[in-house]
Amino acid sequence: MGARPPSASEVARCRFCGVLLSSAESHEELCLRLKEHGLLHSPEAIAAYASVDRGDFILGDSDPYLDAAAVMGFGAQVSAPHVHCAALELIQEKVSAMGEGLRVLDLGSGSGCMATLLARLLQGRGRVVALEHIQELVEEAKQNVAKHHADLMPSSLEILCEDALSLKAEPFDLIHCGAALSQVDDWLLKLLKPNGRAVAPLGPTDAPQWLCSIDMLEDGRYEVTQHLRLILNMDSDEAAAKVRVYNSWQ
Repeated sequence: MGARPPSASEVARCRFCGVLLSSAESHEELCLRLKEHGLLHSPEAIAAYASVDRGDFILGDSDPYLDAAAVMGFGAQVSAPHVHCAALELIQEKVSAMGEGLRVLDLGSGSGCMATLLARLLQGRGRVVALEHIQELVEEAKQNVAKHHADLMPSSLEILCEDALSLKAEPFDLIHCGAALSQVDDWLLKLLKPNGRAVAPLGPTDAPQWLCSIDMLEDGRYEVTQHLRLILNMDSDEAAAKVRVYNSWQ
C-alpha cells in the first residue's frame, strides 16, 4: 500500500503541479478529500465521481485510493485521482451548456475508469464511445465496468478496440484523451464538433505536459487553455518508470 498523507494541519502537495493531495483509506474518504481540496466542485462531477469506485479499476498491488498514478499492463497507466477530477470538471463545464443526445469520445480508455465517470456524468443525456488500441486492455476495461456499472453498456457506454487515427465517425461534442499528445493535430480537430471541447495532456511524451482544454470555435479556429501540469506516457514500455518519477514528486 502507498504512503498516506500527513495530518490535516500539513496536507501534502504534489511537488509537480502544487495541488493538495487527497490520498485516503476508502472511496468515500477520497471523494470527501477531493471536494475539500476544491478538485471536485460542481454537483454533477461530485455525483459522478461518488458513483464510481476507483477500486474497481485499479488491480494488483496498487492502492486505488492513493492520489497518484497507477501502473497498468502493456505500458499504460491510470491517472491520479486529482487529474481525473480536473478533466471531469473541464468536461462538465461544457456539458452544462449543452442539450441532449451528446456524443462523447474517450481516447486511450485503458482501465475504463474515466469512460465510466463520463458516462455517469452525462446522466442519460448522451453516449460515451471509449477507444483503446490494445485488445487485452479493452477486455479488462469491460470486466471492470461490469462489476458495478453493467447497466451502462452498451446503451450509454461502448468500449471498442480501435485506433483513433483510423476512426471513421461523425464528430463528437466532447473528447477526453488519456494519452499525451505532442500537439493539436488535424485528426483530433476533425473528430470535434464546432463549439465542442477536447480535454487532453499536451506536450512531449518524455517530458511534463499540461492538461489542456481545446475549444473548437464556430469558424474552425480553436483555442487551447492550460490548466494543470502533469506527466503521462501511455504508449511506451517506460510507463512504470514514468509513474515512479511522477509519484516521487508528490
